[in-house]
Amino acid sequence: MSNINKIPGNDDTVVVLSYEDHYEGWHCTGELENEAVSETCTASRVAGVIIDNDLKAKPVHDHRGSARAIDLLREEDMLDGYERGECALESFGNFEDFVTDTIKENFWDLRDLIECSIEQYDHKRGCCTVSSEVKVTLGNLKTTDHGLAGWTASVEHNDGKFSINL
Repeated sequence: MSNINKIPGNDDTVVVLSYEDHYEGWHCTGELENEAVSETCTASRVAGVIIDNDLKAKPVHDHRGSARAIDLLREEDMLDGYERGECALESFGNFEDFVTDTIKENFWDLRDLIECSIEQYDHKRGCCTVSSEVKVTLGNLKTTDHGLAGWTASVEHNDGKFSINL
């Protein structure tokens, strides 16, 4: 039985999907957040979820009023460089790879989608947590064939919160 089937609610229930990864490095250089986004899997995982037409993922913290999370990139003209067709596959790879690279290069402008927080161990070293939250409906979650390993699904249930690892 899939963990998705254990989530309580009906097809209209809003499910918050969250993902986070950690990267340890030198915070004293001022580059820890850039390195963390570049070296963790977060951008790739987010790209896979936001381009999935079945999920129709929306940012949880949407300050721009976007209909879907992928629209955040469209509104900022971040997807204009992608060309469809055979030539595009040779030069850019697939769309998911293109979106992953776009998120990595522009995560500062995508605060509604990617968040970074640094824990300083001492005056030089620290850990950066790179995280993302998107919301989908339970009905859409049940119909997707996208791999969601590593994501946590949460719903409001019985005056509390039900969370499960997917």
